[in-house]
Amino acid sequence: MCINPFHMKRKIGVSIIIFVLTIPTLLVLALAWSGFFSNSEIHEKTMGPFILVYEEHTGPYKGTAKVMDRIYERLKEEDNIETFRGFGIYYDDPKTTPEAELRSIAGCILEPADTARIKTLQGKYTLMEIPEKLYVTSEIPFRSQLSVFAGIVKVYPALKKYMKDKGYAQVPAMEIYDSNKTIIYLFEVVK
Repeated sequence: MCINPFHMKRKIGVSIIIFVLTIPTLLVLALAWSGFFSNSEIHEKTMGPFILVYEEHTGPYKGTAKVMDRIYERLKEEDNIETFRGFGIYYDDPKTTPEAELRSIAGCILEPADTARIKTLQGKYTLMEIPEKLYVTSEIPFRSQLSVFAGIVKVYPALKKYMKDKGYAQVPAMEIYDSNKTIIYLFEVVK
């Protein structure tokens, strides 16, 4: 049997074209699934109160995910408390602050049913209560690390523009990662 080099080159060429066309399609699908193209509406609404169990963190903000996981596991294993919302409060602008100096706190939000156990948690964890407040807020689906990136490049600029247009002060950002696979972004309304 004789192999025709023309047919072989044509098959390779068709395979390359299919491969090259598939990559952008997969990328667009991954971005859409991660929330890049979702309509993240901005609202002003009252939220809270929140009872936070947290640790302070200095350094790259991506390190807060480990803090959330660590506190979640401790609460579950040591205290038989299951939480359904992780959070991070980010104090510095990563565009103007060196990565090693970024300040944040991260951890879990206690469910209302567990707030009666606060006294047993004091001394063992760092706790903070944030009372009900008015926030500028938006949310996107949380399906992968690409969702976090979508928030950085899409949601934060829109929220900051909204706050600037309204004359609100720039305040620390709070992100809540809830069990409904949503990232909720909150900026307290301060004039």
